[in-house]
Amino acid sequence: MNRQSVVALGLGSATAIVASLVIVSLLDQAVSYPAMIAVLALLLIGVLVREVHVHRHPLTPAGIVAATGLLLFVLRPLTILTNRVTSPGAIADSRFFSPTLVLAGSAALVQCLVFFLVFFLVYYALAARRPETGEAGLLQDGPTIPGPIRQRRVVSTAGLRYLALGASAVAAGGIGYLVLSSGGPAAYFAGLAVRSEFLSGRAFLALAYVPVQIGLVLNVLHRRRAGVRPWDWANIVALTVLVVAGLTAGGRGPLVIGVVLPLVLLKQVGPKPFRLRGIAVMGTGLLVVALTYSIVVRTSNFDQGRSLAELRTDPAAVLLSQLTSGAETRPFDSLVRLNEAAAEDDFELQRGATYAAVPAWFVPRALWADKPNGGGNTWFTREYVPRFYGTARIETSLSAVGEGYANFGYGGVAVAGAAFGALASALRPRRRSGADRSLLAAALPVVLTPLLFSLVRGDLYQGGSLTIATVILTTGAYLLVSTSTSPSATRDGTAPPAPRRDTVLR
Repeated sequence: MNRQSVVALGLGSATAIVASLVIVSLLDQAVSYPAMIAVLALLLIGVLVREVHVHRHPLTPAGIVAATGLLLFVLRPLTILTNRVTSPGAIADSRFFSPTLVLAGSAALVQCLVFFLVFFLVYYALAARRPETGEAGLLQDGPTIPGPIRQRRVVSTAGLRYLALGASAVAAGGIGYLVLSSGGPAAYFAGLAVRSEFLSGRAFLALAYVPVQIGLVLNVLHRRRAGVRPWDWANIVALTVLVVAGLTAGGRGPLVIGVVLPLVLLKQVGPKPFRLRGIAVMGTGLLVVALTYSIVVRTSNFDQGRSLAELRTDPAAVLLSQLTSGAETRPFDSLVRLNEAAAEDDFELQRGATYAAVPAWFVPRALWADKPNGGGNTWFTREYVPRFYGTARIETSLSAVGEGYANFGYGGVAVAGAAFGALASALRPRRRSGADRSLLAAALPVVLTPLLFSLVRGDLYQGGSLTIATVILTTGAYLLVSTSTSPSATRDGTAPPAPRRDTVLR
């Protein structure tokens, strides 16, 4: 049996298993909660092993989604099974994991399995049409294929430098305004515990790291392709501002997704990528830093410093607990609560209403005072965790799985998985040579791949809007620093060979 037959047999068997579980769940029959965790874990671990085997590291779109699934929908359900407590909100919202909630949890795990299976089926089906990279994710050169004359763009090296410095200056100004208008660093970081209320009307300034990240990635990639030293003084300034902006955003998400992961991916597409061991060591260190930072800046403000005192006395136990019990790792609890409401007929399909709110994210509240407060996360928290939502409008995450189910049931979960799988497939490493790809095509996977974590964990109003904004900003920045040219044709009417789709203007 050849390799393709084995893959087809495996996917067919997985599809049959999921279809059977869905049918059982739809018939309101009990599905074993521990068995569902095991099935989902096998799927996600299998994907991670495959990505490491092919690319020599797990930081591919499929690998990041699989790791997200393991953290949020395998380790978190296991934590709930062990301590018998679930809470989609704060500690005050905690509930005993009763037999009724176990059934809701089993249905939630079936939905997670549907989402991830469809995601990976679409992802690898599209991958089969376009070859991927080889060892370490490096782009491999291939033969030049004759074709019609293509339009190229001339990229300005000086323009990219000014872009990175300009974005850094704007970000530094925004950060300074946020801190000073809050009464200083101590008052600012204390207020971040209730971000939605504290940053009301100013939340866009906390995203100052996004344009800096984009300018930095474009500049480094361009300088590599131009054959000059990538990390010049302008990029070092941008890197410094990026780290400060990520820290002042006040959460693990901006620090990990906005700063660390893009920098690591930038390294992975370079000439000397990190090896698996280096990624493992660095990832462990990052987890410790990110979890500690979250406790110090946010969690300790909710529990009057108790978690900070516990961190000092038993750091290992507190960090392990925070890994699967922190506020940012509870979308499965939200999914359990949603399935409980569905079982009690206390739930109506939203039929796309939470998705329709996405365009409102781009309109400043100063221009539209009555714009929606959010999408799926807001709807869920307001309806099913009202004490946590409160007057401060603090949201909990519903996840892409939960939002798909809330809008269109199991069909919505499958469609969401397919849509995200198609997006992730577009970000895969390619076998095409780095020189033959435009700077924009090389930069987009670096800045967008980390956002897959947010897309799976949160709702489309937050994660989807940020993804769209990042695409617009990256494309706009590329067009701003480049000009269009048409290569001259040779005497026989064919285009002259061009080693890269972007040329350099120093």
